[in-house]
Amino acid sequence: MTDRSTPAANGLTADLGHNIRVVRKAQDVSLRELARRVGISGSALSQIETGKTRPTVKTAYEIARQLGVTLADLSAGVPGPPGNGNGNGEGNGEGRGKANGNGHGPGPHTAADPLPSPAGQGDVVRDGLAAHMRQAVEFIPREAQQLVDLQGGEQFRVLSGHSLPGANCLLLTYAPGAVSPPGEEFVRHSGHEFNYLTVGRLVIEVGTQRYELKPGDTLAFPATTPHRLSNPWAETAELVCVFVGSPAALSPPTG
Repeated sequence: MTDRSTPAANGLTADLGHNIRVVRKAQDVSLRELARRVGISGSALSQIETGKTRPTVKTAYEIARQLGVTLADLSAGVPGPPGNGNGNGEGNGEGRGKANGNGHGPGPHTAADPLPSPAGQGDVVRDGLAAHMRQAVEFIPREAQQLVDLQGGEQFRVLSGHSLPGANCLLLTYAPGAVSPPGEEFVRHSGHEFNYLTVGRLVIEVGTQRYELKPGDTLAFPATTPHRLSNPWAETAELVCVFVGSPAALSPPTG
């Protein structure tokens, strides 16, 4: 089973709630407005931002989508596009920057180290950095990888940075009994998913189909199809998941 008792030795525990607040404020979006766009109450979003509760994967994806960044970017505190986020990766003011075409923020900066934005040169700076990162060789040691815990017994580890154009790679960990998203909900988002199970067993439901994965099994599907993952067994499961396209662009769940 995966040892999750000493996360600091195995990765950096991301303060997702704090990062949401920083990115939201950087885009000049009020708490009430972001909560309205996400479809949750202002008090629920406040509890997420202050770390009192953890979001479900569906809520986390929707928050990222509304801020115009990926969930991987949000875990690292990337500011994303300035101005009022609209879920399309764009700002709304003259001279304000845009996220690049794969839904990522402008680069491997944290919210505490935002991109410089000389007057009239914000887009040039961001485009130049994005082009540079596409050519970069990026090494992320295990102890520097971001870890995020979500509701439902799911944890994800960000394996890729910003030099993998059009894709995010995560290591997803599901505790025994974990269901993501919790309850009977399904999730869907833009792009495609490629999944490779490394440890344990896992159920992935895609539309009306149910797949039971064991180590070494793979499953790929268009992520626009409603899906959910669960671990009804006593052993922790680990899944390498590659999102091709923008996993931040989450569509509303089906009924």
